[in-house]
Amino acid sequence: MASFPGTKSRRAAWFGALCLTLSATGPALAQEAKPAEAKPAEAKPADANPWAVNCSSGSANAELQCQVSQNLTEAKTGQRVLTVTVRRDPGNGSLAMLLALPHGLFLPSGASYQIDQGQKTTIAIQTSDQNGAYAATPLSPELVKAMKSGTNLNIGMESVTRKPVTIPVSLGGFTAAIAKLETLK
Repeated sequence: MASFPGTKSRRAAWFGALCLTLSATGPALAQEAKPAEAKPAEAKPADANPWAVNCSSGSANAELQCQVSQNLTEAKTGQRVLTVTVRRDPGNGSLAMLLALPHGLFLPSGASYQIDQGQKTTIAIQTSDQNGAYAATPLSPELVKAMKSGTNLNIGMESVTRKPVTIPVSLGGFTAAIAKLETLK
């Protein structure tokens, strides 16, 4: 399972808020094909620098594990909706993307990602717990290159009521964050 920064109580509060956010604002976040619906609320990065580089280790003697991540919040309430993390796989050194998704999803549909209007790729939701659901996928060098040149990483999922939800994740600053991650190997 992915590990994310913060205390257990903050993470529990964070994912509890995600559940409420998705159930209460899921239709508002959904980017459905119905043009007559109200303008969807946009998820936005928690701060002006959306991709944060952070490192941690289990002990003073352990090697630092670094990652870049972006937390998205619901614009009106400030509640988090999604966390996207890119980190190096300790086994083979390649990059992997982890998605921390909210509760209230139709799990068999999985999650998807798409760079701008490119090809949509569906990945399985591998696990869930009291904090939310999680999906991960390796990132090929070609996909990392596309993310560096892209504008948005669109993360898709279905609510438990089978309504599609697409959350755009800004790729602004991604290139600089990955460059920083490379220097911290």
